[in-house]
Amino acid sequence: MGNPKVSIILPTYNVEKYLHQCLDSIGKQTYKNIEVIIIIDGATDHSYEIAKQFCSQDSRFHAYWQENAGSGPARNHGLEKATGELIMFVDPDDWCKPEYVEKMVSLQQEKDYDLVTVSETTMFYNKQDKVKKIWPPHFHEMEFMGEQQVHDNYLKLFQEGAIQAPHCRVYKASIIYSNKVVFPDLRRSQDMVFNYRYYNFCKSVLVSNYSGYMYRVLSKERAKRVKGDYYKTISLIYNDLKLLHKKWNSPFDTQLACTTYRGMVYPLLESNVMNNKSFKTMMEDCTIREIIINARPCKWHLKKVRKLVADGKFFLASLIVRLVFYMKLILL
Repeated sequence: MGNPKVSIILPTYNVEKYLHQCLDSIGKQTYKNIEVIIIIDGATDHSYEIAKQFCSQDSRFHAYWQENAGSGPARNHGLEKATGELIMFVDPDDWCKPEYVEKMVSLQQEKDYDLVTVSETTMFYNKQDKVKKIWPPHFHEMEFMGEQQVHDNYLKLFQEGAIQAPHCRVYKASIIYSNKVVFPDLRRSQDMVFNYRYYNFCKSVLVSNYSGYMYRVLSKERAKRVKGDYYKTISLIYNDLKLLHKKWNSPFDTQLACTTYRGMVYPLLESNVMNNKSFKTMMEDCTIREIIINARPCKWHLKKVRKLVADGKFFLASLIVRLVFYMKLILL
């Protein structure tokens, strides 16, 4: 195995409670040839001070300040500073097992893969900051070699959950820089866009069920934080992928795509209900209607909401969404 330099980029905003654990876990990696680039995205807490403390103790750590712009621009800032051959991203409220980077590099070096994507261990916390549930790794092992095979299997990877977020991935810096792959200036789902922009240039992909990344999920009413116009972003991403599949000369499985993208639409339905807004404007978007009508969810309440929304019975759909939302809060 070679010893490539790995740039680990952390976009950081108001996570002082968890940042020390995150940075400490990176500093203790068994793989030593790393640089840690911390972009403080206009944080108003003590995140910057914590980052500077680590920088003073370990020369591999570097902290940079920027005015608040969101995680996408923060990651782009990190890419501008990175000097490694391989790029990884870590969220500042998560943490890594000591062998995480070493294992990721080992997987990438096996066949010099353009992209390595691995699973995660999801840690759910309650309002008392106690672990209430753990989801173990869940990926199927896969390898795709050659441009056409890689492109033909994008939706399969998307359905698996292996190509959405930037954490748990290893990217080649050469592909990013030579093709000017960047995160778009979106407040949500900018990571998804970055990944399919990068994937467009991949000729080899490895999917592993290894998990050395601990993903923290906090007990918050996330639904209320989804902006009402997020449907425009969903529509943009969905149509981008249809165009990419046409460019790749790869089949676009509409039912599979819509069933998977339903996972993006449903939180928006929740948001509208919890903020007492109507579905009507969103349903006037032809792409959103296409996603809802063609989706084939498995769970009963999702099937019922899909049918009611497709039939224009928004009030009844909103009652089910609200009921299920509160049930999840109680049970989870």
